[in-house]
Amino acid sequence: MKKGEKIRLYLFVLLAVLLILTAVFGERLAPFDPLESDFTASLLPPGGEHLCGTDKLGRDVFSRILAGAGRSFFLTFLMVAITFLIGTTVGLLSGYRGGASDHILTGLCDILLAFPDSVFAIAVAGILGAGIFHTVFALGLIWWTKYARLSRTLTLSVGNRDYIWQAKFAGARTGRILFKYILPDILPQLLTAAALDVGNMMLALAGLSFLGLASQPPAPEWGYMLYESRQYMQTAPWMMIFPGLALLLSVGVFNLLGDAVRDALSPGPRKIDT
Repeated sequence: MKKGEKIRLYLFVLLAVLLILTAVFGERLAPFDPLESDFTASLLPPGGEHLCGTDKLGRDVFSRILAGAGRSFFLTFLMVAITFLIGTTVGLLSGYRGGASDHILTGLCDILLAFPDSVFAIAVAGILGAGIFHTVFALGLIWWTKYARLSRTLTLSVGNRDYIWQAKFAGARTGRILFKYILPDILPQLLTAAALDVGNMMLALAGLSFLGLASQPPAPEWGYMLYESRQYMQTAPWMMIFPGLALLLSVGVFNLLGDAVRDALSPGPRKIDT
């Protein structure tokens, strides 16, 4: 890893950690109760004790942004972790074993990937009803296929290398070959995709909340805050500007972190032992 790549990686890791810590402790750091209404302070502009102004119910926008960060980040990381583990495991097994199961997986992934994420989530939410868990379930049904296809393709690309055949001839078991020799070789690409998907998943959840399909009031969540502010773009633009900036900053940091991970990580030589 070059020095410049290492510095860039550390910088974006630091920024990501700061954002995560802010999300974890955001509700405690909030200067006001994010759920408490005060109609006497309705639609106050930024300034004074309300750093980012107030919304139509007199709730402090800055406090709601801090409190909503925890919910947004938790759901995003939960979704990425679950889909990463499921998709990677399925793709590894499918690409290594091949046969009928591989054809079935490929066909299933092609069918699911034919639907845009948001359209699929809207359809599922229409059947199950609006709600954050229904939306997360709908996105999870289609998101794991990306990791499955990627890990399958990468497994096929490294499955016939010399050190894999040496491990087979040495009597290594399937699990050992998959998780000791193949997975370390393809993990940098998978981690890059996961880091980039943090921003993509956050945008997907926020977009569905903006449509009123995910988070429901009064829980603070960035996408739903944008949904609530759409009627006040002319009279109280701060209701949309500050949650939008928080979302933009978070997505930008994790997208740049994904680029830094891609540039910094590269597979190294593997030593074969049994």
